[in-house]
Amino acid sequence: MALPADIATDPGSELWLNGPCLTDQTTAMKLTNSGDKLIAWRVNPSVETRYVMNPQEGALPARGTIMVGIVCHPFPFRPDAPNIDTLTIEWCEAPEGQTVYDAEWFVKGLVIRRKPISVNFNP
Repeated sequence: MALPADIATDPGSELWLNGPCLTDQTTAMKLTNSGDKLIAWRVNPSVETRYVMNPQEGALPARGTIMVGIVCHPFPFRPDAPNIDTLTIEWCEAPEGQTVYDAEWFVKGLVIRRKPISVNFNP
């Protein structure tokens, strides 16, 4: 089975938010399917209680683009703590003939690609 085409993200590899995170912070990330086939995608945060994505998963048509809203909830911010927050984008090609997103595509043995986006905070 061939690898799914690449997915482009904007921002590319780092997402920056303002510390000390005393209130909800909202930003967005653009996902673009660079391939010629429908793909399934999802965003998994390393700290699930801290981040909310809208939408968090879905299908993206060939050459299609979607904006994903991201909310970072307040948390005890320590500028000296090592940064471990990431948003991992996962995607796979939809099975032949499928046109409606199904989360089961990620567990059916399809090739899943991953792209980590580091979340950083301005102190």
